[in-house]
Formats: sequence, C-alpha cells, structure tokens
Amino acid sequence: MQNDDDNSGRKPYRRYKAGRARRSSVDDELAGARPPREPRPRDDDRGSQAPPVYAERSNGEYRRYGPAPAKGKKAADGGAGTAPKRRRRFRWWFVPVGLLVALIIAGVVVTVLAWPGYKKVDRAVDKANARLDKKTRAKLTPDNGWIWRNGTTLLLFGVDSKAGEPARSDTIMLMRFNPKTHTINQLSIPRDTRVTLPNGNVDKINTAMFWGGPSMAVQAVEQYTGIDVNHVMVVGFQGFPRLVNAVGGVDMNVPTTISTIAGSSGRTVVFKQGMHHFDGKYAMLYVRIRYADDDFHRAARQQQFVQALEKKIVQPSNITKLPEIGKKFLSGVATDLTTNQILELGYLKWRATGGKKMVMVGTPGWDGGVAYVFPPSDAEKQKMVHQFLTK
Repeated sequence: MQNDDDNSGRKPYRRYKAGRARRSSVDDELAGARPPREPRPRDDDRGSQAPPVYAERSNGEYRRYGPAPAKGKKAADGGAGTAPKRRRRFRWWFVPVGLLVALIIAGVVVTVLAWPGYKKVDRAVDKANARLDKKTRAKLTPDNGWIWRNGTTLLLFGVDSKAGEPARSDTIMLMRFNPKTHTINQLSIPRDTRVTLPNGNVDKINTAMFWGGPSMAVQAVEQYTGIDVNHVMVVGFQGFPRLVNAVGGVDMNVPTTISTIAGSSGRTVVFKQGMHHFDGKYAMLYVRIRYADDDFHRAARQQQFVQALEKKIVQPSNITKLPEIGKKFLSGVATDLTTNQILELGYLKWRATGGKKMVMVGTPGWDGGVAYVFPPSDAEKQKMVHQFLTK
C-alpha cells in the first residue's frame, strides 16, 4: 500500500543545502592571518604534564614546531634565526666513479697475480715469432686497427713433415673473428684441391708449403680464395698432441664408426660411434684419417675436434693452467701473432655466440694418375667466401 506522499508525486526524502563552513582560529593561523597561540599544557594518560609546543618566527615565516628548549640552552636547530643543517644529497655520479675505481683496483690485482703467467707465455710467443720468416710476414695484410674491435682473419696450417724433406699442409683452415656479430667463421680448404701455385705449377694446394714454405702457402690461399690473410699460424704435429695432453684430453662424440692405420706399425685403430676421450696420440690419428672417406669429411672432423678442444681449454679447471698450456702448445708453433693479439683473440672467442663451419667443397677426380679435388665454379666459390666474411 502506497502512502499519501507517494500518491501526490512528492519524493519520500528532503534535500538539505549545506551552509558555509565557519573559519576557525586555526585556519587563520595556518593562513598567516594571526600569530600562533601558545597551546595550553595538558596532562597525558599517566598524569604527567606533556611538554608544551612552541613556534619560532623569522622574517614573518614560521620555521618549526616542537617542544620548547630547556632554559639556558639553544634550540636543536641552533636557535631562532639559524637555518637547520641540510641533509647531504646523493650525487648520481657517485655510481660510475665508484665503479671505475673498483675496476682499476681489480685490474691492478689481476695484473699483479697474472704477471708471472703472462711473462711465461710471452717468452714462448717470442720464440714462436722467431720461427716465422720475414718473407712470410711480408705476404700478410695488416689489420685495420685493434683486433678486438675490428676483427681479423687467421690462416691456420697443420703441417705434416717426413724425415729429410719439407713439410706439406695437412690442414688448411681460415678463421674469421668478427666482433660486431660475435661470431667466428671457419672455412676449410681440402688439401688435395687442384690449383695453380704462385710458382706457376698446377698442383695440390698443400704442396705450396713444400715448394715455398709458409710464404708461398699464404700466397696460394689468398690467390685461390681472394681473401686477405691478416695473421698466420703454422702448427707442427708435435705441438698438437702436446696441447691436447696439456688440457687433460678432449671428450668428443664420433658421429660414425671409422678406422685408420696407426703410422708405420700398420695397426688398425677403430673409432666406434659414440663418445670418446682423446689423448694427444689418438687425437692426432683421428684428425688425420684420410682413406676412410674423402677430404670433405676429413676437414669436417678437424673442425669438430678444434671446436671441442676450444671448449676444453676454457673450462674453469684449466684457467689457472693456461700459461703452462700456452707454453707447451707454442713450442711447436710459428706465428706472427703477438702475446697481446693472442689475448685479443681469446677475448673474441669468449664473447663469440656462434659462427659458420664450412668446407670449400669441390669435385673429386683424377688427372694423370693423381687424385685431386677440382675446385667449384667461380660463382659457388665467391658465394662461400661471402658467407665466410659476413655473418
């Protein structure tokens, strides 16, 4: 049942308009219209008298509120008219300056601790530099600035020498260190690739080392690929097993079962498919397998082993052994790289996140009773060279 108000159309509630609020003395004080009043003392809950609150005034401005100072003593901020002490602000440049100082201290400590190891490697590098002749150095293209900033191209030779005769290049591998893309590309050239050597002879590319030493070998690779070589490293096969043994051997997966003949003994050595632990002797046998398949697979095995060896070298357990490892390895190396440049390459290797591993694949064949790898077409070769030089 509806009431009469509802029937008359009037609303069941009344509207009230708020009146203007009265301004209190506190508002006047806060607005500066009148001076502050001295508050009356009051008792707290325990019956003791609470300390009075006072205000200081200077130049028409209210400075602070707080308990009144004791007689004969100045206020906490130094008395009326004395500005309070300013809190020291945090400066943003404290962070980079502090970090720089910490880095300098850390660098000095590391240098002092690592200096004996550095000198040991440096002496070994000096001997390796002395093994590379001036004629070979003249064939190299200088770097364009710092290696760690602009990158470099290294030509790696693994030489196989028989008693009483010059060496041949058993391994020919170009390595491109690119700091801008954080990659290290590898390009292997089969040792039996048929080329025209710098001396005019048509022969296998590995014989350039035999006829003219490292200088002709560098020139032959540049002539064949069109790639400028900045640095060279000639590794004797006595240095390779020393390096493998120095790092405690290398663990690597053998993709397919393969066998080879162990040197002059004629003993057959079989590497079954699966994980293997290689010491220096068996690492040498594995990377030199020739007659089981072809030069392309051989080059791929060498690249795989080099990658596994690099991973083993940078393991934490070998960090403190690096000076001794470097000394043993460099005892069988001839190179133009300085100690600092080797450290730069190590830095680029540490930062690298990947890279291409390629083989300059050609066509196996025979000519005059000699087995060769005939080069690919110029278009295919240039495509591979472009991939090697770029990401």
